[in-house]
Amino acid sequence: METLEKLLNVAEVELSYKCHIKPADRIKISDEKDVYSLARSLLEDRIEHHEEMYMVLLDQALKVLGVALVSKGGISNTVVDLRIIFQAAILANASRIILVHNHPSGNLKPSLQDDKITKRVYQVASILGIELTDHLIISEESYYSYGIEDRIDVMNPSRDDYSSPFLNLDEIVLPIH
Repeated sequence: METLEKLLNVAEVELSYKCHIKPADRIKISDEKDVYSLARSLLEDRIEHHEEMYMVLLDQALKVLGVALVSKGGISNTVVDLRIIFQAAILANASRIILVHNHPSGNLKPSLQDDKITKRVYQVASILGIELTDHLIISEESYYSYGIEDRIDVMNPSRDDYSSPFLNLDEIVLPIH
């Protein structure tokens, strides 16, 4: 009997997402400049101090459901756990996500690690039916966008035509051959 009691004495897991903002009042992300502006306000005076990665959670209409801190690291890197990313995305019922992190050095060139995590997030997101809309690397003065820089090798290896990461696929009219 004591063994059964020990088995039943486990931690209760409670997951919740509470949004107190009406859908009509949510801000819409129109382009990478909006993401940069949002990220700058999140990082404030830490942008040149240490790396942090955030995820912007979006609905199908590109309205912000929320923002989640994914990772906080050191001067030259941060460790990203995919489980943290997708736990938040699933809880928020996000249709799309945007990753954004800073490079304290100001160098906006993506590292191999940046490429790897972007590709892994894209792959897992695809399986879950969540779109990785973009990944921005930001500095005090500017940003790098995987989507705008047409990094199809990382963001979407199967995509053969460039399109803005902020357009809905059904808005794109392709010529008939």
